[in-house]
Amino acid sequence: MQTTVLAGGLSLEHTTPHAATTATATKPIVDPIGGGLSGASIGLGFFSTIIFFWFPFSPIISSVGLILGLVSLYRGARGPRGENFALGGVALCSVSLSLTITLNFVLRYLQWDSIF
Repeated sequence: MQTTVLAGGLSLEHTTPHAATTATATKPIVDPIGGGLSGASIGLGFFSTIIFFWFPFSPIISSVGLILGLVSLYRGARGPRGENFALGGVALCSVSLSLTITLNFVLRYLQWDSIF
């Protein structure tokens, strides 16, 4: 080990190199594709809940969000702290889809229209 003395009596010692660490094969914390699918599922679920009165459009939006959420749930994508955003998107889209379809059929029945 080599010691260097600086002005003022300070000494500077060179440290010994550490052993190289081995890289372990770990899954990245954030999967960008799965996170995007989860985020799209949540966004489409919220949007389809807001526009529930547009019958042909809202169920289509919530169905697409449900499919994206199920794909992301199948892939096992998690958030940066381990959150399961895909499950939230699937739940939100399924609730929106069921409420939209139920309200549409109930309102058609109450207004003496044809059910189908």
